Amino acid sequence: MSEQAAPKSKELYRTLDVAEEAPQEEIARQYQRLKTLYQPENIADADARAYASRKLAEIEEAYAILGDPARRAVYDGRPLIVAPDDPEVLYCANHPHTETLLRCNKCGKPICMKCARQTPVGYRCTECIHQQQNVYFNAMGSDNFIALGVGFVVSAIAAPVVGMLLGNFGFFGLIIAFVAGSGAGSLLAQIIRRAVGGRRGRRLPLFALFGIISGVLFGSLVLLIFTGYFLLFNITTLLFTGLAIAAAYPQLR
Repeated sequence: MSEQAAPKSKELYRTLDVAEEAPQEEIARQYQRLKTLYQPENIADADARAYASRKLAEIEEAYAILGDPARRAVYDGRPLIVAPDDPEVLYCANHPHTETLLRCNKCGKPICMKCARQTPVGYRCTECIHQQQNVYFNAMGSDNFIALGVGFVVSAIAAPVVGMLLGNFGFFGLIIAFVAGSGAGSLLAQIIRRAVGGRRGRRLPLFALFGIISGVLFGSLVLLIFTGYFLLFNITTLLFTGLAIAAAYPQLR
């Protein structure tokens, strides 16, 4: 192995903070220790939690290779000797009675086809997929309700104002609604994202969508009570609202 390749070969060992000659048992113990240490759910500070999520992803990637003797041998550039008359029998970690030849390509855990999820980089177990998603979905529990509240308030205020303005333009109101609806939705999405600090969550777009629709209905009812004019009977308002929602929802995912 060349001197230029040597530092790279030690990178995963540095990630797990173990020596290159460390036995598999020590690597497994160190992995469990680091995995517990960098659990994002145990960290309150948002920046520290984001760092822990990234660090945990690096640890998982390192253990996926170093925790598997075969992949570790390839990584180290060593030949792996396997007795031809003593093949390894694998059983799915989630279904102990099911034999399998498949391993998760991230953590190395044996999985059967019922547990495997195909990704662009190969088959992975559900747990690893969720851990990887947790790096991306970093919203706190209160963010869902903040998104709902902001979506409700902004829509409840904007819907009557926009509806009354567009209704005064007649046919040109349809053109304005068609042109401006998507832009209004993008602006609303940015307002909601700023309110939650730019964080993302699995359910956050749904909460925001519910808040937006509820706000439009509430604003329309308030306008109906005071003026007798119901916004949602107006095709211009419906077009504007539909385009705004269609533009806002994808940007919140």
